[in-house]
Amino acid sequence: MASADAPVMEGFICPICKSDRGTAENLLSHFQDEHEDEQDLIKTFKDLLGKAKKKILKQETYSSSFNESPKYTNDVEFVYDPQEIGVTNSHMALFTKVREDRLQRLAVPTNQLIIRLEKLLGKMPTDPQKRKAHEQNIVPWIDGSAVPRCPNCAGSFHLARRQHHCRLCGSVMCSDCSHFMAISTALRILDKPIKEEVTADGTQQSNEQEQLRLCIHCVTLLQVREEKRMSQRNKPIISQFYERLADYRAQAEKINQEYLKMAFSLNSGETTYSLKEAQIAKVKLLRLSENIDSLSSKIAVLGTDSDNPPQGQVLRLQNMVRSACTMYLREQALNLPNIPNEEELERIQHRRREKITAKIHEEKMRRHARMNQSSSQKQNTSPNKSQNMIDQLSLGQGWVPETNKKANELEDPLIEQMNIIRIYIKEAKLANKTDEVASLEENLQELKKEFYRKQVSQEEFASRSGESSEGASLSSYDGGKTASESISSL
Repeated sequence: MASADAPVMEGFICPICKSDRGTAENLLSHFQDEHEDEQDLIKTFKDLLGKAKKKILKQETYSSSFNESPKYTNDVEFVYDPQEIGVTNSHMALFTKVREDRLQRLAVPTNQLIIRLEKLLGKMPTDPQKRKAHEQNIVPWIDGSAVPRCPNCAGSFHLARRQHHCRLCGSVMCSDCSHFMAISTALRILDKPIKEEVTADGTQQSNEQEQLRLCIHCVTLLQVREEKRMSQRNKPIISQFYERLADYRAQAEKINQEYLKMAFSLNSGETTYSLKEAQIAKVKLLRLSENIDSLSSKIAVLGTDSDNPPQGQVLRLQNMVRSACTMYLREQALNLPNIPNEEELERIQHRRREKITAKIHEEKMRRHARMNQSSSQKQNTSPNKSQNMIDQLSLGQGWVPETNKKANELEDPLIEQMNIIRIYIKEAKLANKTDEVASLEENLQELKKEFYRKQVSQEEFASRSGESSEGASLSSYDGGKTASESISSL
Protein backbone atom coordinates (compact mmCIF):
# COMPACT_ATOMS: atom_id res chain seq x y z
CA MET A 1 0.00 0.00 0.00
CA ALA A 2 1.40 3.39 -0.96
CA SER A 3 2.43 5.71 1.82
CA ALA A 4 0.60 8.94 2.41
CA ASP A 5 3.76 11.03 1.77
CA ALA A 6 4.42 9.48 -1.67
CA PRO A 7 3.61 11.84 -4.59
CA VAL A 8 0.71 11.03 -6.93
CA MET A 9 1.91 10.20 -10.44
CA GLU A 10 -0.21 10.72 -13.55
CA GLY A 11 0.15 9.58 -17.16
CA PHE A 12 1.14 6.31 -18.81
CA ILE A 13 3.19 5.01 -15.87
CA CYS A 14 4.93 1.63 -15.88
CA PRO A 15 3.75 -0.26 -12.77
CA ILE A 16 7.13 -1.85 -12.34
CA CYS A 17 9.76 0.80 -12.99
CA LYS A 18 7.45 3.78 -12.40
CA SER A 19 8.54 5.56 -15.60
CA ASP A 20 6.19 7.70 -17.75
CA ARG A 21 6.10 6.51 -21.38
CA GLY A 22 3.82 9.21 -22.82
CA THR A 23 1.50 6.96 -24.92
CA ALA A 24 -0.13 3.58 -24.60
CA GLU A 25 1.91 2.12 -27.52
CA ASN A 26 5.21 3.18 -25.94
CA LEU A 27 4.15 1.75 -22.62
CA LEU A 28 3.22 -1.60 -24.22
CA SER A 29 6.47 -1.86 -26.17
CA HIS A 30 8.37 -0.97 -22.98
CA PHE A 31 6.69 -3.86 -21.20
CA GLN A 32 7.55 -6.30 -23.97
CA ASP A 33 11.17 -5.21 -24.22
CA GLU A 34 12.19 -4.46 -20.63
CA HIS A 35 10.00 -6.80 -18.61
CA GLU A 36 9.86 -9.99 -20.64
CA ASP A 37 10.10 -12.15 -17.56
CA GLU A 38 6.77 -11.00 -16.12
CA GLN A 39 4.53 -12.47 -18.84
CA ASP A 40 1.52 -12.80 -16.55
CA LEU A 41 1.66 -9.12 -15.73
CA ILE A 42 2.00 -8.26 -19.44
CA LYS A 43 -1.04 -10.38 -20.28
CA THR A 44 -3.08 -8.72 -17.56
CA PHE A 45 -1.95 -5.32 -18.77
CA LYS A 46 -2.94 -6.17 -22.37
CA ASP A 47 -6.39 -7.29 -21.21
CA LEU A 48 -6.92 -4.00 -19.38
CA LEU A 49 -5.87 -1.99 -22.42
CA GLY A 50 -8.13 -4.06 -24.69
CA LYS A 51 -11.15 -3.59 -22.45
CA ALA A 52 -10.56 0.15 -22.24
CA LYS A 53 -10.20 0.36 -26.03
CA LYS A 54 -13.41 -1.59 -26.63
CA LYS A 55 -15.28 0.62 -24.21
CA ILE A 56 -14.05 3.79 -25.91
CA LEU A 57 -14.89 2.46 -29.39
CA LYS A 58 -18.32 1.30 -28.24
CA GLN A 59 -19.16 4.79 -26.98
CA GLU A 60 -18.09 6.28 -30.32
CA THR A 61 -20.35 3.90 -32.24
CA TYR A 62 -23.29 4.77 -29.99
CA SER A 63 -22.80 8.52 -30.50
CA SER A 64 -22.52 8.13 -34.29
CA SER A 65 -25.63 5.96 -34.41
CA PHE A 66 -27.61 8.60 -32.55
CA ASN A 67 -26.70 11.27 -35.10
CA GLU A 68 -27.64 9.16 -38.09
CA SER A 69 -31.28 8.65 -38.99
CA PRO A 70 -32.47 5.05 -39.14
CA LYS A 71 -32.86 3.52 -42.59
CA TYR A 72 -35.54 0.94 -43.19
CA THR A 73 -34.91 -1.42 -46.05
CA ASN A 74 -37.93 -3.62 -45.56
CA ASP A 75 -40.66 -2.17 -47.80
CA VAL A 76 -43.45 -4.49 -46.71
CA GLU A 77 -46.92 -2.98 -47.03
CA PHE A 78 -49.46 -4.22 -44.55
CA VAL A 79 -53.01 -4.56 -45.86
CA TYR A 80 -55.67 -4.47 -43.20
CA ASP A 81 -59.22 -5.62 -43.67
CA PRO A 82 -61.89 -2.95 -43.16
CA GLN A 83 -63.21 -3.04 -39.65
CA GLU A 84 -66.68 -2.16 -38.50
CA ILE A 85 -67.12 0.60 -35.95
CA GLY A 86 -67.84 -0.83 -32.57
CA VAL A 87 -69.71 0.58 -29.63
CA THR A 88 -69.21 4.32 -29.15
CA ASN A 89 -70.02 6.44 -26.14
CA SER A 90 -70.59 10.18 -26.33
CA HIS A 91 -69.25 12.20 -23.40
CA MET A 92 -70.66 15.48 -24.65
CA ALA A 93 -73.37 15.61 -22.00
CA LEU A 94 -70.85 15.07 -19.20
CA PHE A 95 -68.51 17.69 -20.64
CA THR A 96 -71.36 20.21 -20.93
CA LYS A 97 -72.45 19.56 -17.37
CA VAL A 98 -68.93 19.95 -15.92
CA ARG A 99 -68.33 23.06 -17.99
CA GLU A 100 -71.62 24.65 -16.89
CA ASP A 101 -70.84 23.88 -13.24
CA ARG A 102 -67.44 25.55 -13.49
CA LEU A 103 -68.87 28.57 -15.26
CA GLN A 104 -71.65 28.91 -12.73
CA ARG A 105 -69.11 28.66 -9.93
CA LEU A 106 -67.60 31.92 -11.14
CA ALA A 107 -70.48 33.59 -12.95
CA VAL A 108 -73.08 33.46 -10.19
CA PRO A 109 -70.93 35.01 -7.41
CA THR A 110 -69.60 37.64 -9.82
CA ASN A 111 -73.10 38.64 -10.89
CA GLN A 112 -74.16 38.87 -7.26
CA LEU A 113 -71.23 41.17 -6.52
CA ILE A 114 -72.10 43.40 -9.48
CA ILE A 115 -75.72 43.69 -8.33
CA ARG A 116 -74.69 44.53 -4.76
CA LEU A 117 -72.13 47.04 -5.96
CA GLU A 118 -74.74 48.78 -8.09
CA LYS A 119 -77.12 48.97 -5.13
CA LEU A 120 -74.39 50.33 -2.84
CA LEU A 121 -73.45 53.10 -5.23
CA GLY A 122 -77.04 53.89 -6.17
CA LYS A 123 -78.04 56.04 -3.21
CA MET A 124 -74.95 56.14 -1.04
CA PRO A 125 -75.22 58.90 1.63
CA THR A 126 -72.30 61.17 2.44
CA ASP A 127 -72.72 60.96 6.24
CA PRO A 128 -70.47 58.15 7.65
CA GLN A 129 -73.13 56.87 10.10
CA LYS A 130 -75.85 56.81 7.47
CA ARG A 131 -73.46 55.28 4.99
CA LYS A 132 -72.65 52.42 7.39
CA ALA A 133 -76.36 51.74 7.94
CA HIS A 134 -76.90 51.84 4.17
CA GLU A 135 -74.12 49.30 3.60
CA GLN A 136 -75.47 46.95 6.29
CA ASN A 137 -78.94 47.24 4.81
CA ILE A 138 -77.73 46.20 1.33
CA VAL A 139 -75.27 43.47 2.46
CA PRO A 140 -75.85 41.80 5.88
CA TRP A 141 -72.64 41.65 7.92
CA ILE A 142 -71.47 38.49 9.64
CA ASP A 143 -71.52 38.60 13.47
CA GLY A 144 -68.00 39.33 14.64
CA SER A 145 -68.32 37.34 17.89
CA ALA A 146 -68.57 34.12 15.86
CA VAL A 147 -65.23 34.75 14.10
CA PRO A 148 -62.32 34.84 16.61
CA ARG A 149 -59.60 34.73 13.94
CA CYS A 150 -59.08 36.27 10.49
CA PRO A 151 -60.07 33.71 7.79
CA ASN A 152 -57.16 34.77 5.55
CA CYS A 153 -54.13 35.12 7.84
CA ALA A 154 -55.51 33.18 10.87
CA GLY A 155 -54.51 36.00 13.20
CA SER A 156 -56.54 36.43 16.38
CA PHE A 157 -58.49 39.63 16.85
CA HIS A 158 -57.66 41.96 19.79
CA LEU A 159 -57.34 45.65 20.48
CA ALA A 160 -54.46 46.08 18.04
CA ARG A 161 -56.06 43.90 15.33
CA ARG A 162 -59.65 44.93 14.90
CA GLN A 163 -62.39 43.30 12.89
CA HIS A 164 -63.53 44.73 9.53
CA HIS A 165 -66.30 43.69 7.13
CA CYS A 166 -66.32 43.37 3.34
CA ARG A 167 -68.86 45.73 1.80
CA LEU A 168 -69.87 43.23 -0.93
CA CYS A 169 -70.04 39.85 0.83
CA GLY A 170 -70.16 40.86 4.55
CA SER A 171 -67.29 38.56 5.60
CA VAL A 172 -64.93 39.38 8.48
CA MET A 173 -61.23 40.18 7.98
CA CYS A 174 -58.41 42.09 9.60
CA SER A 175 -56.92 45.37 8.47
CA ASP A 176 -53.89 43.75 6.84
CA CYS A 177 -56.10 41.52 4.70
CA SER A 178 -58.39 44.36 3.62
CA HIS A 179 -58.35 45.77 0.08
CA PHE A 180 -59.74 49.14 -0.94
CA MET A 181 -61.45 50.04 -4.19
CA ALA A 182 -62.02 53.64 -5.22
CA ILE A 183 -65.56 54.75 -6.01
CA SER A 184 -64.42 55.88 -9.46
CA THR A 185 -63.07 52.39 -10.18
CA ALA A 186 -66.35 50.83 -9.07
CA LEU A 187 -68.30 53.20 -11.32
CA ARG A 188 -66.00 52.28 -14.21
CA ILE A 189 -66.72 48.59 -13.58
CA LEU A 190 -70.45 49.33 -13.76
CA ASP A 191 -70.00 51.43 -16.96
CA LYS A 192 -71.41 54.49 -15.25
CA PRO A 193 -70.14 58.07 -15.48
CA ILE A 194 -67.89 59.30 -12.70
CA LYS A 195 -69.63 61.88 -10.56
CA GLU A 196 -67.82 65.09 -9.69
CA GLU A 197 -68.85 67.19 -6.69
CA VAL A 198 -68.73 70.97 -6.69
CA THR A 199 -66.91 72.37 -3.63
CA ALA A 200 -67.60 75.64 -1.80
CA ASP A 201 -65.03 77.57 -3.84
CA GLY A 202 -66.71 76.45 -7.09
CA THR A 203 -64.11 73.85 -8.19
CA GLN A 204 -65.02 70.33 -9.22
CA GLN A 205 -63.67 67.47 -7.12
CA SER A 206 -63.96 63.83 -8.14
CA ASN A 207 -64.67 61.07 -5.65
CA GLU A 208 -61.24 59.42 -5.99
CA GLN A 209 -60.65 59.61 -2.25
CA GLU A 210 -63.82 57.69 -1.36
CA GLN A 211 -63.16 53.97 -1.17
CA LEU A 212 -64.89 50.68 -0.45
CA ARG A 213 -63.36 48.04 1.85
CA LEU A 214 -63.36 44.62 0.16
CA CYS A 215 -61.97 41.18 0.89
CA ILE A 216 -59.43 39.40 -1.32
CA HIS A 217 -62.03 37.02 -2.80
CA CYS A 218 -64.36 39.79 -4.03
CA VAL A 219 -61.45 41.79 -5.43
CA THR A 220 -60.19 38.72 -7.34
CA LEU A 221 -63.60 38.02 -8.90
CA LEU A 222 -63.98 41.64 -10.02
CA GLN A 223 -60.45 41.72 -11.45
CA VAL A 224 -61.02 38.53 -13.44
CA ARG A 225 -64.22 39.99 -14.86
CA GLU A 226 -62.48 43.22 -15.87
CA GLU A 227 -59.60 41.33 -17.51
CA LYS A 228 -62.04 39.32 -19.61
CA ARG A 229 -63.90 42.45 -20.64
CA MET A 230 -60.69 44.20 -21.59
CA SER A 231 -59.52 41.20 -23.60
CA GLN A 232 -62.80 41.20 -25.51
CA ARG A 233 -62.61 44.93 -26.19
CA ASN A 234 -58.92 45.14 -27.00
CA LYS A 235 -58.10 42.62 -29.70
CA PRO A 236 -54.55 41.31 -29.95
CA ILE A 237 -52.30 42.96 -32.47
CA ILE A 238 -52.16 39.79 -34.56
CA SER A 239 -55.98 39.79 -34.83
CA GLN A 240 -55.99 43.41 -35.96
CA PHE A 241 -53.32 42.68 -38.57
CA TYR A 242 -55.22 39.65 -39.84
CA GLU A 243 -58.47 41.60 -40.19
CA ARG A 244 -56.69 44.21 -42.29
CA LEU A 245 -55.06 41.43 -44.31
CA ALA A 246 -58.44 39.80 -45.01
CA ASP A 247 -59.83 43.18 -46.10
CA TYR A 248 -56.92 43.69 -48.51
CA ARG A 249 -57.43 40.23 -50.00
CA ALA A 250 -61.16 40.81 -50.52
CA GLN A 251 -60.46 44.08 -52.34
CA ALA A 252 -57.75 42.44 -54.45
CA GLU A 253 -60.01 39.57 -55.52
CA LYS A 254 -62.77 41.97 -56.56
CA ILE A 255 -60.44 44.19 -58.60
CA ASN A 256 -58.72 41.11 -60.05
CA GLN A 257 -61.97 39.87 -61.61
CA GLU A 258 -62.62 43.26 -63.20
CA TYR A 259 -59.05 43.49 -64.48
CA LEU A 260 -59.24 40.04 -66.12
CA LYS A 261 -62.36 41.12 -68.03
CA MET A 262 -60.68 44.34 -69.13
CA ALA A 263 -57.51 42.58 -70.25
CA PHE A 264 -59.43 39.97 -72.26
CA SER A 265 -61.57 42.65 -73.90
CA LEU A 266 -58.60 44.85 -74.83
CA ASN A 267 -56.52 41.95 -76.13
CA SER A 268 -59.52 40.95 -78.29
CA GLY A 269 -59.72 44.44 -79.80
CA GLU A 270 -63.07 45.39 -78.25
CA THR A 271 -63.97 48.92 -77.22
CA THR A 272 -66.06 48.05 -74.17
CA TYR A 273 -63.30 49.15 -71.76
CA SER A 274 -60.68 51.85 -72.14
CA LEU A 275 -56.95 51.36 -71.74
CA LYS A 276 -56.79 53.92 -68.92
CA GLU A 277 -59.32 52.00 -66.81
CA ALA A 278 -57.28 48.81 -67.14
CA GLN A 279 -54.07 50.62 -66.16
CA ILE A 280 -55.72 52.11 -63.05
CA ALA A 281 -57.03 48.68 -62.02
CA LYS A 282 -53.57 47.15 -62.46
CA VAL A 283 -51.96 49.86 -60.30
CA LYS A 284 -54.53 49.22 -57.56
CA LEU A 285 -53.81 45.50 -57.69
CA LEU A 286 -50.08 46.06 -57.37
CA ARG A 287 -50.54 48.37 -54.38
CA LEU A 288 -52.81 45.88 -52.65
CA SER A 289 -50.27 43.12 -53.32
CA GLU A 290 -47.53 45.22 -51.70
CA ASN A 291 -49.75 45.84 -48.66
CA ILE A 292 -50.53 42.13 -48.34
CA ASP A 293 -46.84 41.22 -48.60
CA SER A 294 -45.69 43.79 -46.03
CA LEU A 295 -48.50 42.99 -43.58
CA SER A 296 -47.93 39.23 -43.79
CA SER A 297 -44.19 39.73 -43.19
CA LYS A 298 -45.03 41.81 -40.09
CA ILE A 299 -47.24 39.01 -38.81
CA ALA A 300 -44.44 36.47 -39.39
CA VAL A 301 -41.91 38.40 -37.27
CA LEU A 302 -44.41 39.68 -34.70
CA GLY A 303 -43.01 39.41 -31.19
CA THR A 304 -39.73 37.72 -32.18
CA ASP A 305 -37.59 40.61 -30.90
CA SER A 306 -39.28 40.72 -27.47
CA ASP A 307 -38.20 39.04 -24.25
CA ASN A 308 -40.96 36.43 -24.61
CA PRO A 309 -40.94 35.39 -28.30
CA PRO A 310 -43.86 33.36 -29.69
CA GLN A 311 -43.54 29.61 -29.51
CA GLY A 312 -45.55 26.53 -30.33
CA GLN A 313 -48.90 27.04 -31.99
CA VAL A 314 -48.62 30.84 -32.04
CA LEU A 315 -45.38 30.75 -34.02
CA ARG A 316 -46.80 28.08 -36.32
CA LEU A 317 -49.90 30.20 -36.94
CA GLN A 318 -47.79 33.23 -37.86
CA ASN A 319 -45.68 31.20 -40.30
CA MET A 320 -48.77 29.65 -41.89
CA VAL A 321 -50.30 33.09 -42.46
CA ARG A 322 -47.10 34.22 -44.15
CA SER A 323 -46.86 31.12 -46.36
CA ALA A 324 -50.55 31.39 -47.36
CA CYS A 325 -50.11 35.03 -48.39
CA THR A 326 -46.95 34.21 -50.33
CA MET A 327 -48.74 31.45 -52.23
CA TYR A 328 -51.69 33.76 -52.94
CA LEU A 329 -49.41 36.47 -54.34
CA ARG A 330 -47.55 33.92 -56.47
CA GLU A 331 -50.78 32.54 -57.97
CA GLN A 332 -52.77 35.75 -58.36
CA ALA A 333 -50.60 38.85 -58.52
CA LEU A 334 -47.66 37.43 -60.48
CA ASN A 335 -49.85 35.72 -63.11
CA LEU A 336 -51.78 38.80 -64.22
CA PRO A 337 -52.24 39.04 -68.02
CA ASN A 338 -50.52 41.92 -69.74
CA ILE A 339 -52.50 44.69 -71.42
CA PRO A 340 -51.42 46.22 -74.75
CA ASN A 341 -50.12 49.74 -75.08
CA GLU A 342 -51.76 52.32 -77.31
CA GLU A 343 -49.97 51.28 -80.52
CA GLU A 344 -50.64 47.58 -79.97
CA LEU A 345 -54.27 48.34 -79.13
CA GLU A 346 -54.71 50.23 -82.41
CA ARG A 347 -53.23 47.32 -84.39
CA ILE A 348 -55.46 44.80 -82.59
CA GLN A 349 -58.59 46.91 -83.19
CA HIS A 350 -57.63 47.37 -86.85
CA ARG A 351 -57.30 43.59 -87.32
CA ARG A 352 -60.65 43.10 -85.61
CA ARG A 353 -62.34 45.59 -87.94
CA GLU A 354 -60.84 43.81 -90.93
CA LYS A 355 -62.19 40.48 -89.69
CA ILE A 356 -65.66 41.97 -89.17
CA THR A 357 -65.60 43.52 -92.66
CA ALA A 358 -64.57 40.19 -94.18
CA LYS A 359 -67.34 38.44 -92.30
CA ILE A 360 -69.92 40.95 -93.58
CA HIS A 361 -68.65 40.56 -97.16
CA GLU A 362 -68.90 36.79 -96.84
CA GLU A 363 -72.44 37.15 -95.57
CA LYS A 364 -73.33 39.35 -98.54
CA MET A 365 -71.95 36.79 -100.98
CA ARG A 366 -74.06 34.09 -99.36
CA ARG A 367 -77.12 36.32 -99.62
CA HIS A 368 -76.56 36.98 -103.32
CA ALA A 369 -76.08 33.26 -103.95
CA ARG A 370 -79.40 32.55 -102.22
CA MET A 371 -81.13 35.26 -104.26
CA ASN A 372 -79.84 33.84 -107.53
CA GLN A 373 -80.91 30.36 -106.51
CA SER A 374 -84.41 31.53 -105.53
CA SER A 375 -84.84 33.51 -108.79
CA SER A 376 -83.91 30.44 -110.85
CA GLN A 377 -86.40 28.35 -108.89
CA LYS A 378 -89.14 30.94 -109.53
CA GLN A 379 -88.47 30.87 -113.28
CA ASN A 380 -88.77 27.11 -113.30
CA THR A 381 -92.03 27.09 -111.33
CA SER A 382 -93.76 29.98 -113.21
CA PRO A 383 -95.18 27.77 -116.12
CA ASN A 384 -96.64 25.35 -113.60
CA LYS A 385 -98.34 28.23 -111.75
CA SER A 386 -99.88 29.61 -114.97
CA GLN A 387 -101.16 26.16 -115.89
CA ASN A 388 -102.76 25.82 -112.44
CA MET A 389 -104.40 29.23 -112.83
CA ILE A 390 -105.87 28.19 -116.17
CA ASP A 391 -107.15 24.98 -114.64
CA GLN A 392 -108.78 26.88 -111.81
CA LEU A 393 -110.42 29.35 -114.20
CA SER A 394 -111.72 26.53 -116.43
CA LEU A 395 -113.59 25.14 -113.49
CA GLY A 396 -115.75 28.25 -113.40
CA GLN A 397 -115.31 28.78 -109.70
CA GLY A 398 -113.91 32.38 -109.63
CA TRP A 399 -110.16 32.29 -109.00
CA VAL A 400 -108.96 34.25 -105.94
CA PRO A 401 -105.18 34.88 -105.40
CA GLU A 402 -103.54 33.74 -102.14
CA THR A 403 -102.78 36.61 -99.74
CA ASN A 404 -100.73 34.76 -97.18
CA LYS A 405 -98.04 37.17 -96.06
CA LYS A 406 -95.90 34.59 -94.28
CA ALA A 407 -95.63 32.43 -97.38
CA ASN A 408 -94.46 35.39 -99.46
CA GLU A 409 -91.98 36.39 -96.77
CA LEU A 410 -90.54 32.92 -96.67
CA GLU A 411 -90.19 32.94 -100.45
CA ASP A 412 -88.27 36.24 -100.43
CA PRO A 413 -84.62 35.73 -99.29
CA LEU A 414 -84.16 39.44 -98.51
CA ILE A 415 -86.80 39.39 -95.80
CA GLU A 416 -85.38 36.17 -94.41
CA GLN A 417 -81.88 37.70 -94.35
CA MET A 418 -83.16 40.87 -92.60
CA ASN A 419 -84.84 38.78 -89.91
CA ILE A 420 -81.61 36.86 -89.32
CA ILE A 421 -79.62 40.11 -89.00
CA ARG A 422 -82.19 41.48 -86.54
CA ILE A 423 -81.62 38.39 -84.38
CA TYR A 424 -77.85 38.93 -84.60
CA ILE A 425 -78.27 42.57 -83.54
CA LYS A 426 -80.35 41.58 -80.52
CA GLU A 427 -77.77 39.00 -79.40
CA ALA A 428 -74.89 41.47 -79.89
CA LYS A 429 -76.67 44.10 -77.78
CA LEU A 430 -77.17 41.59 -74.97
CA ALA A 431 -73.43 40.71 -75.12
CA ASN A 432 -72.42 44.44 -75.19
CA LYS A 433 -70.68 44.04 -78.57
CA THR A 434 -70.93 47.63 -79.81
CA ASP A 435 -68.72 47.12 -82.87
CA GLU A 436 -70.77 44.16 -84.11
CA VAL A 437 -74.02 46.05 -83.51
CA ALA A 438 -72.86 48.99 -85.62
CA SER A 439 -71.71 46.79 -88.53
CA LEU A 440 -74.86 44.68 -88.46
CA GLU A 441 -77.09 47.77 -88.46
CA GLU A 442 -75.24 49.08 -91.53
CA ASN A 443 -75.80 45.73 -93.22
CA LEU A 444 -79.52 45.86 -92.34
CA GLN A 445 -79.86 49.32 -93.87
CA GLU A 446 -78.26 48.10 -97.09
CA LEU A 447 -80.70 45.19 -97.22
CA LYS A 448 -83.62 47.56 -96.68
CA LYS A 449 -82.44 49.77 -99.55
CA GLU A 450 -82.04 46.76 -101.80
CA PHE A 451 -85.51 45.54 -100.86
CA TYR A 452 -86.87 49.02 -101.65
CA ARG A 453 -85.27 48.96 -105.11
CA LYS A 454 -86.74 45.54 -105.74
CA GLN A 455 -90.22 46.71 -104.77
CA VAL A 456 -89.93 49.78 -107.05
CA SER A 457 -88.80 47.65 -109.99
CA GLN A 458 -91.69 45.25 -109.45
CA GLU A 459 -94.20 48.12 -109.41
CA GLU A 460 -92.76 49.58 -112.63
CA PHE A 461 -92.88 46.21 -114.32
CA ALA A 462 -96.48 45.69 -113.22
CA SER A 463 -97.53 49.10 -114.52
CA ARG A 464 -95.89 48.49 -117.91
CA SER A 465 -97.10 44.96 -118.45
CA GLY A 466 -100.58 45.56 -117.07
CA GLU A 467 -100.86 41.99 -115.89
CA SER A 468 -103.37 41.64 -113.11
CA SER A 469 -101.72 38.56 -111.64
CA GLU A 470 -98.49 40.34 -110.76
CA GLY A 471 -100.35 43.42 -109.50
CA ALA A 472 -102.51 41.22 -107.32
CA SER A 473 -99.47 39.44 -105.87
CA LEU A 474 -97.81 42.76 -105.04
CA SER A 475 -100.95 44.13 -103.46
CA SER A 476 -101.39 40.96 -101.44
CA TYR A 477 -97.76 41.11 -100.24
CA ASP A 478 -97.80 44.79 -99.25
CA GLY A 479 -101.43 44.97 -98.20
CA GLY A 480 -102.13 47.78 -100.68
CA LYS A 481 -99.00 49.79 -99.65
CA THR A 482 -96.45 51.44 -101.88
CA ALA A 483 -92.80 50.52 -101.92
CA SER A 484 -91.81 53.38 -99.60
CA GLU A 485 -94.54 52.42 -97.10
CA SER A 486 -93.46 48.78 -97.13
CA ILE A 487 -89.80 49.61 -96.56
CA SER A 488 -90.73 51.96 -93.71
CA SER A 489 -92.72 49.18 -92.08
CA LEU A 490 -89.67 46.92 -92.32
